[in-house]
Amino acid sequence: MITYDIYQLWPKFILRDRNGYAVAKALEAGLNYFLTKCQEGIDTVQNVDRMPEWRLDELAWEYNIPYDYNAGITQKREWVRKAIPMYRILGTKEAIRQYLEGYFGEIEVEENWQYSGDPFHFRVTVGGEWTPATEAWATEAVNRVKSLRSVLDDLRIGCRATLAFTATGDVLYRFPYPHADEIAAGEYPTENMLLEVDNTPMRGDEAEEFVGMIYYPLCGEPICGE
Repeated sequence: MITYDIYQLWPKFILRDRNGYAVAKALEAGLNYFLTKCQEGIDTVQNVDRMPEWRLDELAWEYNIPYDYNAGITQKREWVRKAIPMYRILGTKEAIRQYLEGYFGEIEVEENWQYSGDPFHFRVTVGGEWTPATEAWATEAVNRVKSLRSVLDDLRIGCRATLAFTATGDVLYRFPYPHADEIAAGEYPTENMLLEVDNTPMRGDEAEEFVGMIYYPLCGEPICGE
């Protein structure tokens, strides 16, 4: 916003005069008030982040977008801001996600192949506050932005959580192998070796199984341990 400053536009000899300074300050206050009102008018017409709620409702009617007049002002701003880009993706799962995103916390749209549904069917899971009114609104909203051939199977409320776990322990491996021949290899222990492996803690999503390599001494010729 433009701000009027008397020290930049008025001669200093006038500002040094008491009456001249008073006139300059009066003009400064009047011009700044005028500029503030001009900025408010521009914001009301063009700036989605600053326009009042009545203007948001008016633009929603002008753009003919899916809109809930009873929603909070933050959600209304989001819908109006995305109104023009939304027209390019209507009929896609991204349109459903973006539109419901202004109302619910998390959105997950699953197509039929993700849950063994019928062709052109889909289902939606949302997170956030859930009431019969929001359920009815969400169902109507999905039907307005989805493809005409698509069928909504289910609208569900859910939440997402992260499960972390760790585990430690020792793993014992016993390797039975034939004893070395007395003549070929001489004297060797008569019992199988018991080896111990330290199982390092790891995340469940990093590997499906633990693979360890264990080294133990050979037991003569031919090699009889693998």
